[in-house]
Formats: sequence, structure tokens, C-alpha cells
Amino acid sequence: MWFKAALRMELDIECKSCLFNSQMKKVEREQTDKTKLQEFKSGVKALCENPPSNYCAPLLMRDIDLYHRKIFGCGIDYSREKSLFNRTLLAMEEQLYKKIIASSDPVGEALKFAMASNYIDFARLANLDGDSVSFVLEAAERASAAEPTLEKFKSKLKVSKTLCYLHDNCGEIVLDKILIRVIKKLYPQISVTSVVRGKPIINDVTIYDAKEVCLNSYARVVSNNTDVPGTYLKEVSPEVLKLLSESDVIISKGLGNLETLYGEGYGIFYAFNCKCRHISAKFGYPLWASAFVSE
Repeated sequence: MWFKAALRMELDIECKSCLFNSQMKKVEREQTDKTKLQEFKSGVKALCENPPSNYCAPLLMRDIDLYHRKIFGCGIDYSREKSLFNRTLLAMEEQLYKKIIASSDPVGEALKFAMASNYIDFARLANLDGDSVSFVLEAAERASAAEPTLEKFKSKLKVSKTLCYLHDNCGEIVLDKILIRVIKKLYPQISVTSVVRGKPIINDVTIYDAKEVCLNSYARVVSNNTDVPGTYLKEVSPEVLKLLSESDVIISKGLGNLETLYGEGYGIFYAFNCKCRHISAKFGYPLWASAFVSE
């Protein structure tokens, strides 16, 4: 119970500083009105310094985006970055899939790429560009899922009929898609439902982005109906709550889903990159390591 409260409810000082710096870099590059910029900076600083006591990082990120809408009339626009990473990884999809499915352990190999691809996160890293894809692929080659967790995952897949996949960011969704393709190839009895964000927020996946990468060819894609960059149970749709309660296997990608779901008792498999020191410390992984853990 302590771990649930410490991870899900505590908004770490590192989170506040990270969100402030990354979003300011993005907005300063794209907005030229100095008066509005200063107003935005002051407002975001106040949001980061005085969040509600029960906040987690995804809720603070939504507040920052809403404040941007108030000042500039629109949300923080990541459409160019999202399309860039989707298109770049889509061009590599078939080559990567063939390599993975021909390996001695396709599920473990596909997981490596899905885990490492969580590096593509503009809430944490403001200066990502197309060259970051090479870093992700190199990191995937070094990554490995912890053997006990991987074997537990495979054992569940053998006897499961339904899988709920909670997606996170664009770009990485192509690597998620490859993992789904591998699972459906090896375990054809499994029906997959992919859950994406209800509205654009940072570089998180929406229905539009899922269509761009043809995810619907391998999974039923549904919206969680929220603009929180996570799976915030107080606001997600009844359909998503039903999926969480009834799916045989649940895969959660990224820190936003982790921070809003860990400790809620759903027995989820979490795949993410340890981009934050407090997450690394809590799970016992080095900073920037890829992780696959079960609850």
C-alpha cells in the first residue's frame, strides 16, 4: 500500500522541474508574442510549484496544456513531431517484424523494441528529432525483459483470449503494433483491443494517430475519452474500465499509464523506459534502462 501511494499520488520534484523545462522549450521555439510567453511561463511555474497534494505528473501535464489553450487559444501542438516519428518507424516496420518473427524468441525480441521505444517522449525530452530513432533501435538491441516476468507473460498469453493494450506515445506505437502482430501470430486465439487517448495531448497516441499507422489492422482501437496523458480511472470511459476488469492480459506502455494505474490492483504488465530518477529508484533499474514489470 505504501508503494501505491508513493508512486501514484506523489508528484516528485523532478517531475515538476522536468515538465516545466520541456514544455517551455517547446513553446519558446514556436511562440513569438513575448508578453504572452511571459504570462505562460509565469502561469506554468505557478502550476508546477503549487499542484494539488494528490496530483501525479499526467494531471499536471494536462493543466499545462489547458493553460496554453487559455493563453494562446490552442493546445501545445506536437502534430509535426508525431507524424515524423510515425512515418519514420512505419518505413522500418516490415524489416523489423521479419527480423523479430524469425528470431528464437519473437515475444521477447518484440518486447525489447516496445520497451525501448518509450524513449520517444516529448514531455520528458523536448529536443527529440528523427535521429532519435537510431538511438531507440540501438537501445532495443541492449534491452532485455526480466526472465521471470517474461515467462509469466508468455504463460498468460498461452491461456488467454483477450488482451488490452494501453498505448502511450506516437512513433513507439509502431513498435507496439509489431508486438501485437507477433502475439497474434503466435497466439491466434487472442483478441486485442488497443486503448488510445481521447484528445491530443503532448505526443500521445489518439484515434487519428492509430489510423495513420494502420493499428486497426491488428487490433480493435478505442478511445479512453480523456485528455490526460495516462489512464486516469476517475475519467476514462466505462468501456475502458470494463476492459481493465475483464481482459485476460493487460499491457501498459509508458510512465503516464504507470503513474495513473500502478497500485490499482489490475495485475498489469508495464513496459516503459526509466526516464526519471524516482522511477528508476522505485523499480531498481538504472536511469534510461528499459523495464518490463508485472504487478
